[in-house]
Amino acid sequence: FLLFLFSYVSLVCFLYLIYFFLLPGTTKAFVPTCPNIPLGERVDCFPDPGASQAKCEARGCCWSPRDESNVPWCFFPTNHGYTVESQDSSILKANLIRMDSPSLFGGEIKQLALEAEMQTNNRLRFKIYDPNSNRFEVPHEHISSLPSNPSIPISSTLQVTQKPFGLTVRRKENQKVVFDTTIAPLVFEDQYIQLSARLPSHNIYGLGEHVHRQYRHDTNWKTWPIFTRDAFPNGVRTPAPAVTYRTIGGLLDFYIVFGDTPEQVVQEFLELTGRPVMPPYWSLGFQLSRWNYTNLDIVKETVERNRAVGLPYDVQYTDIDYMENKKDFTYDKLNYTELPRFADYLHERGQKYILILDPAIATSKRVGDAPYESYDRGTAKNAWVTESDGKTPLIGEVWPGETVFPDYTNPNCIDWWVDEYERFSKEVKHDALWIVSQL
Repeated sequence: FLLFLFSYVSLVCFLYLIYFFLLPGTTKAFVPTCPNIPLGERVDCFPDPGASQAKCEARGCCWSPRDESNVPWCFFPTNHGYTVESQDSSILKANLIRMDSPSLFGGEIKQLALEAEMQTNNRLRFKIYDPNSNRFEVPHEHISSLPSNPSIPISSTLQVTQKPFGLTVRRKENQKVVFDTTIAPLVFEDQYIQLSARLPSHNIYGLGEHVHRQYRHDTNWKTWPIFTRDAFPNGVRTPAPAVTYRTIGGLLDFYIVFGDTPEQVVQEFLELTGRPVMPPYWSLGFQLSRWNYTNLDIVKETVERNRAVGLPYDVQYTDIDYMENKKDFTYDKLNYTELPRFADYLHERGQKYILILDPAIATSKRVGDAPYESYDRGTAKNAWVTESDGKTPLIGEVWPGETVFPDYTNPNCIDWWVDEYERFSKEVKHDALWIVSQL
């Protein structure tokens, strides 16, 4: 009986091992390999609120509470991210396969593609994207036309780490590391992308349109938004010294520009992006604007009051209160009756007139239940940002109430916008536009 029981238990264990290790769809429990690194090099594996040990470990991350303020308790292990499956070193193309590890938010992309090239001796480009589905990519009309003619091999600047995948960018002259993504794994999910890089110093500037309290950024666990002042759709977190880029879609397309001086870097950057337009001389002068002048008579009183005291100013603005119920491409024909001739009034004394357009288009009708033709023409052109179905206009609420939003990535929208502006510029004379970002 004991011999039979022993054989039976052995058979059950054997079958269990076969089931656990060999059957399709079964995996071993993920065990994170937690690195022993300085606190300043921890990259947050739980950027959303509500971190706990259980939630952290469910993502396959490392949990280590600390007393220090702002130091992530949940951070990335070394066996998370992607590995290089194949690589063509002549032009540096590689296929990346996601390592078997839990995801942060779900929808992880299993296979990625890497393309990298030295476009000039001082400009490196690398791109990481999903080769199996189209994702939004910012169009590069100017950049795509630039010739690529470097005289140095890419291997003198870029090194690829195989497992886990990472990129190390060096100066070709002295091999000093300037951008090293091996500090943390690449995260590439359907609605969450994250790339971290170790930097050579704390001298970090720029990073998009947000409130700058000083030229050099504070790298003590600060989060800086990119291209937005008030919210964090694209966040940048800078530990010490490193940077983490986070975005909720698209792909990763980086240009790294080298130079021996700040002036040389700016020259290389402008060759990439295009030279800036030379502004008109008058636009560099003093300019006056405010919300809620109420009517055009008060605007003229303001102009005359400043003229009377000899205050030199070149430009007078009107904010959205000049519009009919804050609708673009309209003006209030009761309170701003003489607006079409206001520019001529300013030009008599060498001044200029700028009016505002706020690209959020009302869905409601005009005064007297008249049609709002700018909205109707945009709808006919399918010019609006849509829901995920690609058809239903996305509805929001801005100054005029319920609104739709022009999709400037859509050629139909560009045609609509140009047509509306040409119509309005013939109705109300002005010298320039103040275009407010969509809210």
